[in-house]
Amino acid sequence: MLLQDKVAVVSGVGPGLGKEIALALVREGASVVMGARTEAYLRELADEIDRAGGQVAFDPTDITDVEQCRRLVGTAVDRFGRVDALVNNAFVPDAFELFEDVDLDKWRHIFDVNVFGSLQLTKEVIGPMKAQGGGSIVFINSMVIRKILPHQGGYAASKGALMTAAQVLAKELGPHRIRVNSVVPGWMWGPSVEGLFQWRARKGPSVQEQYDAVAKDIPLGLIPPDDDCANAVVFFVSDLAAVVTGQALDVNGGEVFH
Repeated sequence: MLLQDKVAVVSGVGPGLGKEIALALVREGASVVMGARTEAYLRELADEIDRAGGQVAFDPTDITDVEQCRRLVGTAVDRFGRVDALVNNAFVPDAFELFEDVDLDKWRHIFDVNVFGSLQLTKEVIGPMKAQGGGSIVFINSMVIRKILPHQGGYAASKGALMTAAQVLAKELGPHRIRVNSVVPGWMWGPSVEGLFQWRARKGPSVQEQYDAVAKDIPLGLIPPDDDCANAVVFFVSDLAAVVTGQALDVNGGEVFH
């Protein structure tokens, strides 16, 4: 297994990519410590992983809270003795308003979570990673930084800032053998997108018609499934990426080339 004996902390674990990242890491042998705001969901997924024989722990975590970030990383160290990887998946979506209409406090909240929250959690793993001689930090970014869309300006701007921050950290932490990379998904087929299509289908095209409309612009001809996107995280966490840092891997079926 690619991640045998490694310990990974994952933020933003909920239905969709967060869950699939946690499951993919466990399948490859990692012990996983999960954080999210919804304790009930964390407990449910932890029970599933435990029944399957995986090593798992969790802590309810709002990444904008310093003490909760510290507690989540502390749980990893206390339970498993180290932190080999951090996957920053937690985020909030956009206000879905044009810039000229939006209250900029909404953009500030988006930045508080998507940028400063992720960086706050990242700060907490640097000490343990330095002490053990290295580690891997992965930021989940978004294709919206490559393909700008109206009504998603705050989200796009926050993810653009996060990409630059990841490159800064790669430069600063490289001497400590701490690698920092970004996964940049596009459309992902899972509960979130399926739910969106079902909601639209109440007054418009069917779910299949919507799927086909999106997939026709993707060279591989499908919307990449959540679990396939999670495999890109496994790569960055694994020793297969031992000399890869400061990079962004676009996982979008070819919808956008970079």
